[in-house]
Amino acid sequence: MSLARHLLAACAVLLVASSPAAAAPFTINVRGSADSFGRVLAIGAFKPERDPTVGAALDAFGEPSARRRLGNTGCKLAWHGPGVKILFANFGLGGACEEEVGRSQTARAYGDRWRTTKGLRVGQRLGRLRGLYPSAIRHSRSWWLVTAVSPFGDTHRYPVLAATVRGGIVRSFALQIGAAGD
Repeated sequence: MSLARHLLAACAVLLVASSPAAAAPFTINVRGSADSFGRVLAIGAFKPERDPTVGAALDAFGEPSARRRLGNTGCKLAWHGPGVKILFANFGLGGACEEEVGRSQTARAYGDRWRTTKGLRVGQRLGRLRGLYPSAIRHSRSWWLVTAVSPFGDTHRYPVLAATVRGGIVRSFALQIGAAGD
């Protein structure tokens, strides 16, 4: 192979490695709404908008580091490697830990590789959060980054994506999925 072909191949590898798709395994993608529910499109390789089940999370993250049943309606799975915890629920028949039955309700991404589609990362300073999300609303140690409206009961806004901040540093991201209903 000629030197030109080697250089071309090396450039192609660098372009692919620096593309957004390469960062996708630790990217959080959500959509807010001014008049209805928001959507959690992706937590890395887990796509709850497409398939919110325990089985899909296992496909995305592998075998969990911890699994805790919360009665028959709740199941909390944690993957310490990537730094993510997901609460699954089932309000009908079957256990929430069952692969095809449990539906994701909430999630927390706490590993330092996690980032939002706007580029906010766990470990960054509050100033960066404010720069990327100028409309963020502070609620105690939580900053609501992306919100939506729940039409149930008294119509109210809720955070689809929030950042927990302690000591001026983003410590984790909280997500409201709501795939099991209310």
